[in-house]
Amino acid sequence: MAQNNARKYVLPLSIALVCSGCAQILGGNAELPQRRFYDFGTEVVQGGLAQSERPYAVQVQVKTFDVQRAYNRTEIVFRRDRYELHRDPLHSWITRPGDLFTDAVQQYLRQANLFTYVGGDRDFYDRRPDYVLSGVVKAVERFDSGDVWASHLAMSMELVRQEDALVVWQKDFDEERQVFFPKMKHTVAAFSQILGQQMETSMREIDFLFLNMQRGNSTEELTIDSLQVVPTSSVEDLKDNRLETDEEDYELIPGKIAQ
Repeated sequence: MAQNNARKYVLPLSIALVCSGCAQILGGNAELPQRRFYDFGTEVVQGGLAQSERPYAVQVQVKTFDVQRAYNRTEIVFRRDRYELHRDPLHSWITRPGDLFTDAVQQYLRQANLFTYVGGDRDFYDRRPDYVLSGVVKAVERFDSGDVWASHLAMSMELVRQEDALVVWQKDFDEERQVFFPKMKHTVAAFSQILGQQMETSMREIDFLFLNMQRGNSTEELTIDSLQVVPTSSVEDLKDNRLETDEEDYELIPGKIAQ
């Protein structure tokens, strides 16, 4: 009986000593690491075509983007070399990457005011859009060698006219950008910057495409390099200050030609 009573006191005492030792090793105020969630921030578009006639009178559906299976997880994927992929249990996207990229691209198109209406899958549940923009995320990963960090983003997009299933525009890019601080927020910021710069270029190309279609000119007669690029905030102001020319049926804005 006395032996049983002794065991009752020894076991709690042992647990207390173990916990006390852990606290000393970890520190009196030790805290467990917390899971962090990240979202894309849309970058401010730096320039647009001064000759633009946007918004173009079409409705565009942005379909939910497909994502390669290895990256279609909320956990942010990182790699140490070309063969080994890991999922980071402490750093996650706020939602699945497919929805994340779809929402970001929609925001860029709406911000650019390219079309009279831009919506997602639900917005076109009972009606047909004029064009559909779809995309595939081929890679969205962090490179981490322990002392070198980089963001790697690879995507493809295409714009399809619904009346004849014609692909009128395509975009493919595969870009890696080094970051100089190990915290994940710097890697995510680099992802946002890559997407922002690619979307800026994409919107100029799409703007140029619809400008040609609206004017009935071919891309050989009116090239994107011949058009002036100005800050987006100045596009509307410059529309009212065009100079008429005798060259075919388009107008030029005085200023430096974009390279």
